[in-house]
Amino acid sequence: MQFVQWSRSSIQAILKSAKEYAYGFKTYSRAGQIFHIPVAPSIDISTYELFVKMREENKTYPKHRRQNDYLLSGHLKCACNLTWRARTATHRNSRKGEWVERKTPISAYFCPQPHKELRLPECPKSVSAKRAETQVWGKLYEFAMNPDFLFAQAKDRVKQLQQRYEHLQKEQQQILEELEKEFVKRQQVITEARKKMRADADFDEQMRELYKVEERLKRRLTTLEQEIDTYARLDWEEKVKEYVADLQAGTEELNNVIPKTPEEQHRVFLMKKQLVDELVAEAMIDGKRDIQVEFRAKIMELAVSNNYWILRMMAKL
Repeated sequence: MQFVQWSRSSIQAILKSAKEYAYGFKTYSRAGQIFHIPVAPSIDISTYELFVKMREENKTYPKHRRQNDYLLSGHLKCACNLTWRARTATHRNSRKGEWVERKTPISAYFCPQPHKELRLPECPKSVSAKRAETQVWGKLYEFAMNPDFLFAQAKDRVKQLQQRYEHLQKEQQQILEELEKEFVKRQQVITEARKKMRADADFDEQMRELYKVEERLKRRLTTLEQEIDTYARLDWEEKVKEYVADLQAGTEELNNVIPKTPEEQHRVFLMKKQLVDELVAEAMIDGKRDIQVEFRAKIMELAVSNNYWILRMMAKL
């Protein structure tokens, strides 16, 4: 009998698909449908079950699972109109067919479309995380350092807020007039009751309803007055200027900082990630792996929040 010397890679390939070679069929999916294709069994079921048991017993788990930082998580899309996912390869196959750890882990973003026939030609399938993040951060930096768009949007927002302020004032005046009318109604009911010497259930019901209306109007008036006071006290344009100045200072610092420890590196990532989440509406990658970035700038909302987190966090570096 002649024995065949199987290579390590061939054995690993069989073990990877051990269930298929044991039960005699392979599972494929196409356009969302699942198909079972018969194959010639290469191992018996008892051997497969023994393999599963041994593999489970030999599993090792790291004490501290590595946490990978993905700057564009939730933002990167392709022509398939799917939000890309991210993964990091920490091991590789050596020339000898051994599964060895990489000296430097490699991270990438990829299109989650599992069916080739549904993936559009303009979809590049994957891109290295370093390339994608460098592109998007570079464009975000240019966006923050050139605040013309931010100021233009803020100007429009200030106009909207001014209109809102005027509307609130009109509503306030209307409520004051309604309160005056309700006061007159109540006095008329009381006067009529005194003339007729009436103090029955109908009178009590009328007074309760009038007081309910008055209470409702007063609550609405209090809310309006608080909102009007907020609008009156804030210098919107000055707040925008302060926010943009802080945004530029923080972005410039993040662009130049060189973290010295993993902890510092993670803190810098968190700050960059928050900037990306705040300002990037969408990052669309094309077939050449060039990324077009659409920004959203909620300048007024950010400017008046008094939450200048960039400067506070930079102080910790």
